Amino acid sequence: MKLTETLRRSSAEIWKKIYDHPFVVELYRGDLPVQKFRYYIIQDYSFLIGITKAFSLVVAKSHDYNLLKTALELAYADATIEMDNYKRLIPMIGLKLEDVLASEPAPTNYAYINHILVTCSLGTPLECLVSILPCFWTYMEIAEVNKKYISNNRNEVYRKWIEAYLSKEYREATESLINIVDELWREGGSIARLNYIFKVSSRYEYMFWDMAYKLEKWKPESGNNFREIGET
Repeated sequence: MKLTETLRRSSAEIWKKIYDHPFVVELYRGDLPVQKFRYYIIQDYSFLIGITKAFSLVVAKSHDYNLLKTALELAYADATIEMDNYKRLIPMIGLKLEDVLASEPAPTNYAYINHILVTCSLGTPLECLVSILPCFWTYMEIAEVNKKYISNNRNEVYRKWIEAYLSKEYREATESLINIVDELWREGGSIARLNYIFKVSSRYEYMFWDMAYKLEKWKPESGNNFREIGET
């Protein structure tokens, strides 16, 4: 069995809960409150910057051409498919890019980014890519599982967000990440360690959606927390 198949099976129950999370379902149906989506966009943009940094750590640690090429391609896909899409959507929901860039990561977002960056800094390239894999892979599967709701979704912004994850380019990027993880596995590694890393990232994926749905804030509150545009 391929490593990715083993990892995927180990977190199947977590992933099922992700597909059914109310934020995800309401987003695909088009009835998610816009305040929650604004919050999510701000937090996810910050997270994607962290993912790009994680890919740079893979590149810095590797001398394998195929791994270098794939990591750079995935970083580019992250920037063009997701981040460029956000730049188009941000003005449509009443935000400015500078508002997004100036916002503080919420506790769950901060913890998830650091889980990945610590794994990439201290671990092997394979461990790093395994920590990133649930982010790419769950979004692809969420789109497939929940696309049944799209026909009734009348929210243009939500539909444009969804289209990015149903695109051929996103699927190819995700499959490229899955393939390179399986290729690296042939060189060995602790299955227990890799499974733990993958499961932690899968848990954080669920927690990220939950964070956005609940508009999570730091406690005690201070400084640059998310606030609705127009609030003082």
